[in-house]
Parts: sequence; C-alpha cells; structure tokens
Amino acid sequence: MSARKQGYDAIPVNENDNENSAQPSNSSSTNLLGNNSNGLNDDATPWDKIKQYDYKQLLKQRLGYVLCALVILCLVVGFIIALFLPDDYSEQLPLPNRNHIKAPIKAGIPESALLEGLAKCEAIQRSKPINRPDTKRKNPRATADVQPVLLKNAIVWDGEGQILKDVDILLQNGVIAKIEQNINVSEDMDIKIIDVGGHVVSPGIVDMHSHLGLYSWPYLAGSMEVNEATSPLTPFVRSLDAFNPNDKAIKIVASGGVTTALVLPGSANQMGGEAFVFKLRPVATTSNEDMLIQAGIDEEIDAKWRWMKMACGENPKNFYGKFGRMPKTRMGEAYLFRQRLDDARSLLNAQNDWCSAAQNIDPETSRLETRFPEELKLESLVALLRGDVLLNVHCYETHDIEAMIRHSIEFNFTISAFHHALDAYLIPDIIKRARNNITIATFADHWGYKKEAFQASPFSPKILYEAGLPVALKSDHPVLNSQHLVFEAAKSSHYGLPPQEAFKAVTSVPANAIGLGHRVGSLKVGYDADVVIWDREPLALGATPLQVFIDGVPLFDEKPISPVVDKKTYTTTTTSEQMENVVDLSSVASQQKSAMFTNVGRVILGNDVDVDGPVQVLVHNGEIICTAQDCSDTVITSSTDEPLTHVDVQGGYIIPGLIAVGSKLGLTEIPSEGSTGDGIVKPSSSHNPKDIVQAIDGIKLSTRHLEEAYKGGVLTAISAPMSKNVVVGISAAFKTGADSLLTQGALIEPQVALHLQIGDNVKSDSFSTVSSQIAYIRQVLSEHKTNDNYFGKAARGEIPTIISVNNKDEIASIILLKQQSFPKARFVIMGGAESHLVAKHLAEANIPVILRPHLCTPSQFDSLHCLTGAPLTNGTAAHVLHQHGVKIGLGVSDDGLARNLAWDAGWLSATSPSSEGTITEADAIRFVTSNLQEIFGLVRENNVAINNEKKNIDEFVIWSGNPLELHSRPLLFHSKHAGMHKL
Repeated sequence: MSARKQGYDAIPVNENDNENSAQPSNSSSTNLLGNNSNGLNDDATPWDKIKQYDYKQLLKQRLGYVLCALVILCLVVGFIIALFLPDDYSEQLPLPNRNHIKAPIKAGIPESALLEGLAKCEAIQRSKPINRPDTKRKNPRATADVQPVLLKNAIVWDGEGQILKDVDILLQNGVIAKIEQNINVSEDMDIKIIDVGGHVVSPGIVDMHSHLGLYSWPYLAGSMEVNEATSPLTPFVRSLDAFNPNDKAIKIVASGGVTTALVLPGSANQMGGEAFVFKLRPVATTSNEDMLIQAGIDEEIDAKWRWMKMACGENPKNFYGKFGRMPKTRMGEAYLFRQRLDDARSLLNAQNDWCSAAQNIDPETSRLETRFPEELKLESLVALLRGDVLLNVHCYETHDIEAMIRHSIEFNFTISAFHHALDAYLIPDIIKRARNNITIATFADHWGYKKEAFQASPFSPKILYEAGLPVALKSDHPVLNSQHLVFEAAKSSHYGLPPQEAFKAVTSVPANAIGLGHRVGSLKVGYDADVVIWDREPLALGATPLQVFIDGVPLFDEKPISPVVDKKTYTTTTTSEQMENVVDLSSVASQQKSAMFTNVGRVILGNDVDVDGPVQVLVHNGEIICTAQDCSDTVITSSTDEPLTHVDVQGGYIIPGLIAVGSKLGLTEIPSEGSTGDGIVKPSSSHNPKDIVQAIDGIKLSTRHLEEAYKGGVLTAISAPMSKNVVVGISAAFKTGADSLLTQGALIEPQVALHLQIGDNVKSDSFSTVSSQIAYIRQVLSEHKTNDNYFGKAARGEIPTIISVNNKDEIASIILLKQQSFPKARFVIMGGAESHLVAKHLAEANIPVILRPHLCTPSQFDSLHCLTGAPLTNGTAAHVLHQHGVKIGLGVSDDGLARNLAWDAGWLSATSPSSEGTITEADAIRFVTSNLQEIFGLVRENNVAINNEKKNIDEFVIWSGNPLELHSRPLLFHSKHAGMHKL
C-alpha cells in the first residue's frame, strides 16, 4: 500500500462512490475536497476538483456545522452594518407618507368631563372668604314669621368678657339688631316686649363636643349611632346621616341654654368621620339638614367649614385590640394614621398634577386620558390637607397629644382642637409646636374613669389659660348631660379660671374653634339671635334659663319674670379668690383638740342643731362645749398653760362631714383597669346566706379617689360590693382619710346594710326577667325571716335593705313587697329616677329614697319619666319627694365627682320651686349628712353643748363660706378622736 498523501487526498470518500472500496478512509485528517479515489485524475486542476465534488454528501454529514457558520456570519455582518448607521435614521428612510404614521393612542376623556374637572380645580384653588362679624348680616336660618323681640333692662354678659349694665336688646329677623340703653320702637311695630328685670342675658351656650342625636334618649340598640365600629379608619362617614332630630335630649339640652352643638362621631375609631354643627331649634320640616347652622348660607360671603373627628389613645387600641386587630398599641395607631394620611396626600398630589395639566392644554387640539382623580373614602381627608376641614382630636395623655402634633407637622394639616386632653396642662409648650393655636376642649373636673384620665387636675383650665392656650369646656353628651354645660364653667371658676374667661369657655371660645365665631357665641349686633335669659348669674350654682331664643324664636312657654332684688354681678376683673373668704388657719396644729372659732356664719349639725350666726364655737378636748353669740365666759379646765387658739372663720359654716353612699370608693380606683379594684360579683341564684359578699373584705384605703373626696369634705364612705347579682352584698362604712382599716377609728361599721338591685341592667342567665328578680328577693327574705343571718336581719328590719331601682312600677312592686310580706323591713330605694310618681306611697310605707344621681335624665327606658328641672318641669324628683315628706338622701354615681357632693345638695336648694315643699339650705345639708346617718343607722352619741343644751354630734367640718355655694370650700375637719386636720 502506498503512503497516504497529504492535502486533498485526505478528504473522505463519498460512500456511494466507494461502495466497492476495500478500505474506505476514516482519517480525521482528511482535507475539505477528498482524495483521488473518486476517479478524478491526479493531474486535474483544483478548480475541476471543486466543481466535481459531491456536496450533497458533505451537507448530510456536516449540516449542523454549516448552519452555525452561516448564523455567525450574519451576526458579524449585521453588527458591522449597525456601526455605520446614524442614531435616528427614521428621517433618512425613503418611506412614503411617513408623517401620517403615529403611535397608538388611548381613548381620551370627553370635553364634558374635562370641564367638570376644571370646575373642581377652580373650587379647590379658590380662596375661602374670611368669616368676620358684620353688623348688617342676615341670618339665613331666620323664619319669615318670627316676631321681633325687645328685651328691656338687661345685664348683658356678651360672651367675650364684657358686662353691660341696664341695656335693651332688639332681636329682629333672626339677628341681634341693637344693644343700647332705652331702645325706642315704633308703636306701629308688631313687637314682643319683655322686661327681664335686671336678669343676666347672654349668648346661647356652644357645646363643641356632643353626641346628641346619635346617642338618643332613651338608649335603645335600634337608635345607637355613635361609632361605625367596623374599621378603625372611617373618615368617610358623616354624623349628619345618622342624626336623629327627634332625640328627646335635644329639647332638654336646649333648656339649659345650649343653642349650638357640634355633633361628632364617637371615639372607638381613630378616624371617626365627619361632624356637623346643629342649632337646637326644632324645625317644621323635621329635617336634620334644616337644623344645620350652615343651612342656606351664601358661600361667597361665609366660609362653609367642614369638621372631622379623630381619636387616639386607649379607645381605638382597646376596642380593636381585643379582637386581635390593628391597632393594638399606640404604635399601630400611629402607623394607621400615617398610612391613611399618606394615601390622602398622594391623591391630593394627583389632583394638583391633573389640574396643572388640564389648565395648561388646548382643549381644541388636546385632551387628557383620565378624569379628575377622586376617591370617596379619601375625599374628606384630602379636604383636611387642603385646609377646608376643622379637625377635632380626642386625646388625653401627653404622648398621644405630642404624636398627633407630630403627624400634623409631617402631613401639613392643622388641628382645631384637642378634646378631653386631661393631660394638656402638663405640656403647653409641646402644644405650641403646632402650626396654629390649638384650642383645648376639656372637662372642668371629670376624671379618673380610665388610666388616661387618672392624672387629671381640676386646675387644668386655669393652667392652660395662663399658658396662653384657648380653653373651651364641653359635655361629651351624654357622658355629661349637656343641659348643665354652664355648670362646667362655674366649676372651672371655682378652681381659679377667671369668671368671665370661664364663661367664654362655653360661648365665644368654642364658637371660634369651630369657625363660627362671627355668628354665635357672642351677644353683639349682627350675630344670630341665640339668646338666654338667666334666672341668676350664669356661674351661680343652679343657674337655669328663664327663656331661650334660637334665631330669635322662643323655645319655651312664656312665664312672668320677677325683677332681680340684688343686682350683684361679676366684673371682668373679679377672680374666684376675691369671692372666697381667706381664713387664716396658721395657728391651728394638726390633731389639736381645743380652739375658739369666732364669727361663724351658721352652725348646722344634724336635725337638732341649726344656729344662725355670727356665733362663737368653743371646742375643748375634742368636744364642742359652747355654741353661742359669746362663749368667752365658758369655763374650761386645761392641763397646760398654753393660750387657747382663736380662729376667725369670717362667716364660714360649720356642718357635719359629708357621707358618700352608692359609690365604689375604696373598692376600685380606675374602673377600666380590673387590677385596681376588688372585682365584680357574678350573678348567682344561691339562697345560701354564706354566699353573700361583704365589702369590708375588699376595701383599699389611701387611694386618690378617696383623697379627692376627703378634700371635698366627704369624711365617710358607705360602699357596697361591685356586683352584677341581684344580691349585691353587705356594705361597710369607713373614714375616707384613713391610711388603712387598722388605723384607729378608720372602720365605722363593718356590716351596715344588705344591698339588692333589680331592673333591666341586672338581667342575666340567672335572672332573665325583672319579675324573677323580685320573686327571688321575696323567696330569700321569706326563707330566712327567722334566721340569724343577713337575709333574716334584713327581713326583720335589724339592718337596712338598700334596693337599687329606677322605674316607677318596679318601685311600686317593692312598696307592695314591704306592705304585704315584710312590714318591719327597712327598705330604702337607691336610684329613684321615677320615684316622684309614687312619692305618696313611699311616704306612707316609710321608705326613704337615696337619689342617685341627684339630677336624673331619661337616658334609659326605665327612667323615661324623670323630671329634668326648669324650665321644662316644675322641680325635680327631690322636690316632689320632699313635698310629700319622704326622707331623702343623695348618692354618688361617679366616684370622681364625690368631692362635689355639697354642690349636688346645694343645686336642689338653689333650684327649689317657690311653693310648698321648698328645700332649704338646712334640708339640703341633711340630704348628704344626718339623713344618711339615720337611713343607714349610723347615728353616734357625742355630747355637744348648743346654748347650754347637750346634743349628739359626731364630727364637723368648717367651710370658708356657705358649703352650698360654688366659691366655698372645706377648710378644717374635727373629730373627738382625731382632733383637727386641715383639708
């Protein structure tokens, strides 16, 4: 075999051409064209060989390689060509009609949508008119047939701090037309003239936090509309859509002089929704929209404000947290606030961008792709960010208030008012970090009902005012009955807020905070004719309207107005300190047991002692040994040569220590925090007397609630267990100022009375009906009538039986129960809202009534017939009961307000109708002292000399003045055991 040649000889041989070949070539070194075994002449030229080569066979064997080579070649060529092309070659392409080819376009909005959007742009960009008082303005709410009214001989408190004496006021066309002396009117004019006889006339009261119409009286599940508690963020709901114009509370609240109310959603949600301002005048249409203060206004003249409610702190996190939902903490609250505000800000920016684009295009040749961006759930928040909404925020604690201010700065909105804000007095400087001067809409002295309300101080309004922050007082109706909102101002005056500033806090300050200070809250020419004629100075205890006008329309029946005999009025410079006697007690040492008190205005000690002053009271070794005009001749023996201390009380009163009953003092400190209390007894139908719970086993002393009550002159508390059972338990009587039950004299009586309760609020699985509750009482008392246990003692009258009940028919059942089954039992009614309707029968059955609270409301169905007082009713239940000879005591329905017990009694005396059964000062004081001692059987023996006659008195308190007046306070407490202690 010859040697294989290199070069072309190395190309593989085609199989078809070599099928007879004995040795086909498989060498990997074959060349591209094969060898000469294909029959070609070795002398053939290369070109001949190429032309004659069998390419079909090559493609079959090397097709993949060939294709790859071609692809690579194309890519290389394309890349080289691209390097030489221009960046934009569209203009160089010789394409025909290239100017008529455009990219696909979206469908644009119609011209009508564009115009509608542009109108919205103009609306949000338009400057609001500035609301200013105008003496020539018209009231858009005025009715065409209202008769003009001329009030003559008035003392005007104008709501802005000024007092005008002996002026006339003309109400015409729904506005205040004139305020002058000696206004003359034409004889031809059809006008009603009322001589107010020197009474104070003021603007209507403005309540800037109410749930009136949403929480209708009486409470029924079908009419409860306060919280849309399905989501923590509901800024889109509106109180207008739920406001009930037939709420019984509207007329009651107006009877207290409240003419305007900002009705807010509740505080379960962080963003509760939009609020609306209503005038409390009924309208013929029964339309809640027609009751709006802004009904019919000209928006070119008056800025049409909107209002919103938000809430932070305990309420939202506690409500949603218990369901495992966000927010569960204040951190969650802050995030949700910021998240939703950020959504609103994004929508606001989108609207601004749309307006910018829409206002800069030619609608003839261009159109926008989308309509004006809107989202209903964010609309009110966007309005807030635009400054069209006055925001009212429910916040209590310092860090909650600060967080909201931080949010307002981050998202560039303003807060009109912080509501409640009981800790605001601690951080005025932080509040001033906000972009505007925020109003603090707070309570006068309502406190302690939950943790965030526990640090409150009644001096808060005074502190905030002195810090330069606007202070408003509000009701949070029905938390406080808005009917008595002016009483909140009076209490703030007691705690140091200047009187006229206190009155401004319920008139012009809230009016300004809700953006309506040009129409309401002041008694000036051009303002709405919302006017109140008062029976006494508005800040006096028991102040009640004689008549109320809204838009110039009188709300109540006209009654004769007696002229004021003593025209004593406050001035703008009067302070509460100037109205209070300053008694020097520096010479009195703690636990001192002897002293001479001179210039005593009055001594009322129990039923036996009522001495008008000025008198002297000589106390020696813990006993009163002389009460007379002159005790200087009374001989005393002393083991020391120390001189007798003399104290001039400057007309102050001496009365017994007050007694708090019906409260939970000593058994719970913060009602919403279970760990701070004894706990609540569950319902049980047990007949075993050993199952009766005793309050003495759960009492805790030295609490803040007890301390505040003590400083208010409440020296004794009688507290029953906290219970949901028909059998509440056995109450205990103890001293409020004691350190512990081991302190000598702290425990007055460990087992005082058996307490029972019946009614709708006591229904349970054990007692599903009121009738079963009464049947149970009958059974257990009958079963144990002769036994030596608490049931038996109650049945036999050895201890009192206190039964909590309000409804007249349920009270009647208790009267029958005594008459038919337990004639010796000492039944006592606690609550008694409708007790006046069976007053005669209560007197005949010798059943006392402890009114709790002293002023009722028809807030529950079982209290529907309660007497709310003048001008709607001639007195209250207390006045009717007293007239029929029923022994009366007053109970405490709110532990935090136990310190106001003297004022509760004073209110009943001050508002007593001038008819048979008038409640005197002495009667009122007995309601909260000796009457309660007698009802509970706590009368003690302690000899007191009154004009040389021995009387039985336990202890007394010296007050700076009449304890039934607002500007009096307890100064010193004395008992035989403890001696003297300054309060």
